[in-house]
Amino acid sequence: MAPPDSPWARTPQEEQRIMRLSDALSAGGRAPPPVFDGWPRRRPERQALDRLRQVPPFTLLSPDQLADLAAEAEVFRFAETTPLFDTQAPADALYVVLRGTVVLQGPDGVIVDGISAPGILGVADLFAGRHMFSAEAMAAPVVMKLPRRAVLVALERSGALANAFLGLIAANTQTLANALMAQRCLTGVQRLAAFLLEQAEQAGADQSFVLDIPKKAIAGQLGMTPAHFARSLTRLAEAGVERRNRNTIILNDISALRRLLEGELGVATQDGSTAQHKQLAAYRNFRNV
Repeated sequence: MAPPDSPWARTPQEEQRIMRLSDALSAGGRAPPPVFDGWPRRRPERQALDRLRQVPPFTLLSPDQLADLAAEAEVFRFAETTPLFDTQAPADALYVVLRGTVVLQGPDGVIVDGISAPGILGVADLFAGRHMFSAEAMAAPVVMKLPRRAVLVALERSGALANAFLGLIAANTQTLANALMAQRCLTGVQRLAAFLLEQAEQAGADQSFVLDIPKKAIAGQLGMTPAHFARSLTRLAEAGVERRNRNTIILNDISALRRLLEGELGVATQDGSTAQHKQLAAYRNFRNV
């Protein structure tokens, strides 16, 4: 049981929403429970285990290895703004986002990254022993908490998983470096347009796209204040970008948005100055995140 002042401290009602995967692994032979909002009302940990099997790099594990890893895991449903862990808190677990979005925040409360399902939190923290950033729930996430000791045992037993974790740490470091360069060299409009195009590309969309990520998370990830983000989003309206509500942005014409961004970069780099070459390089790095 977590201490009373811990963000993981639970009331009896919350205990009912927390499921141990060891129970799911030993259960079977019954009809599947009814499904609500994509997750079963009863024993949602079973679906969580199935989802974990599909999250890289856990796809590298055998069924037995995955069962050992998940035996003491817990699954949590979080309300928006619920803290998962604080900056410099001991890193006693790895967190897998199975649904929704979780944001990472610096000591000043500024959002530095947003992790949407399927995603992993705290890979580097697992080895450092403490969390570099704090984490907060956004967009009603479902999160699996894997105990640190179980993850370390899995890494010792699977060289492929260990190599994949090293790759995750390297990729996360490069992502932060590229984002920092983009913040210093690209305008808000350019950063937002590049981000939206990247999301559409990852989803395989080539004409239109609906992005369901809280605007607060996007703004923080791009290093923009809410007012700056709103102005940049308004500027992109001429390219068919539409804000539907606080969690939804619609790209009605991806080609038009790409032309707008190319035009912005073309104007910025036409005189060939060193600063403007840095801007183009920053955009290319940002697109490679």
